[in-house]
Amino acid sequence: MKKTLSLLLAAIMLLACIPTAFADDVKEISVMVEYRDIDDLDFANMPYFNDPDIGITAQSGVHATFNQIKGSDWSTKVNLMLASGEYPDVIVRGGLDLEMYGVDQEILIPLDDIIEQYMPNYKAYLDYDPQTAQSLKSSDGKTYQLGWLIPQNINTDAHLFINKVWLDNLGLEIPTTVEDFEKVLIAFRDQDADGDGDSSNEIPMGGTLRNLTDGIAHLLNFWGVANNEIHVALDEKGNVYSPLQAEGLRPALETVSRWYNEGLIDVEAISQDSNASEAKINAGNVGVTWRWRMSAMGTDDAIWQQYECVIPFSADGYQATLQRYLEIPSFGAAITAGCKDVEAAAKWLDTQFAWENMITGYNGAKDEFWGYDEDGKVEIFPMSDGTRTVPGQSAMMYCSGPEYFAKVNMPSHRVEKTAYCEAYEAAGVIEKNSWNILSKLITFDVDESTQRSLLHAEIDKYAKESLANFIVKGVTDESWATYESTLQNIRLDDYIALYQTVYNRYVEANQ
Repeated sequence: MKKTLSLLLAAIMLLACIPTAFADDVKEISVMVEYRDIDDLDFANMPYFNDPDIGITAQSGVHATFNQIKGSDWSTKVNLMLASGEYPDVIVRGGLDLEMYGVDQEILIPLDDIIEQYMPNYKAYLDYDPQTAQSLKSSDGKTYQLGWLIPQNINTDAHLFINKVWLDNLGLEIPTTVEDFEKVLIAFRDQDADGDGDSSNEIPMGGTLRNLTDGIAHLLNFWGVANNEIHVALDEKGNVYSPLQAEGLRPALETVSRWYNEGLIDVEAISQDSNASEAKINAGNVGVTWRWRMSAMGTDDAIWQQYECVIPFSADGYQATLQRYLEIPSFGAAITAGCKDVEAAAKWLDTQFAWENMITGYNGAKDEFWGYDEDGKVEIFPMSDGTRTVPGQSAMMYCSGPEYFAKVNMPSHRVEKTAYCEAYEAAGVIEKNSWNILSKLITFDVDESTQRSLLHAEIDKYAKESLANFIVKGVTDESWATYESTLQNIRLDDYIALYQTVYNRYVEANQ
């Protein structure tokens, strides 16, 4: 009897230490969260959330049940969820049409008063930089989102990397022209570049067509075509145009198609996702790739250190141009009209905005992945294998540049990325006006937002299909004429005009 009683008391004490859905003082919320395809995450079992002593549940008294969605599936699944009428309490990362689901349909609730009452950590960051915070408001002047911002001192998403060891093995120099680049790809294909005695296992160029960061579509940049997710950009005079109609697009596609069909580009690049692409890099099989950076990407040091970042090449008659990245807030989280305990949801979110929680949620556990230096600044330790059981880019993160850099020493992988960006800026290969002005800063009203969403859905679908078809099947006069006429039929000109109207209004309001 005593033994049984002891075991029972021990079990009770253990349960008392672990926040669960059955504890009277722990509130429950449901969370739909997006995560990157290349991350292998299990939110429900993360110590970051559920450590009995220091997890977010323990700190906030709020336990989250997660529905986690891969980034490649996000748009489809979040729209189905919103159409169903059955909403989670909180939506994290991934992005939403705030005008449609907030201002118009009121599926997302305004957060201004909630931030004021229940979110002191997050509010302090907004108050530190009110001008940046202003960009989070919708057309009705209300705020339907929490922002996500981590300063990195960067200017573009992807950089071009070439395996220098392979070049040395073949006695080749780093190419400086498109013609020399093609010769390098041919040599990587034919001459046993990795030196293992087998000339058939090298992939001259890797990547994917499905992801902008590591996408082979960046090859179009050589011809001045800086395409992006919204298919509109700003020229140097502030005029909205579409890269889908760029002068260099056809010659770019003709060349990239030839490279693809000659085996210079991974044949699976058209259909594979980033996980598959990364696996080939990590196996040491790829000669050339576009990538965010090389270190701290889950690649062994012995492999990533073989690569050298090179300046993109300008095709004859064109200026190489890459997309400019602006460090401004993106979508972090929202609370839906289906939330029955808004205070609990806000407290769960705001707890993650506590300074050490933000650093831990993005980088990993304190003392294992980061610590403080003798001056009290955050020191993020070097990472090579990428193994972290934290949300990473799906964690709450918001801090303006001056505040962040005053508190955090730039880690080595950030310094690496910054150096690439500075070299690209000096080379003049980054667009002057960022497309992020159109994607993040300008504000559409409800009617404009609805029109934009409808037009974009059709344009985006056709653009992706066309790009894949041109690369695989090549470009003919007939197929190009069909492409151009179809762009008119799906109202690309109206789409451009809409963005121009809203951009002009933005410029006038900020003069």
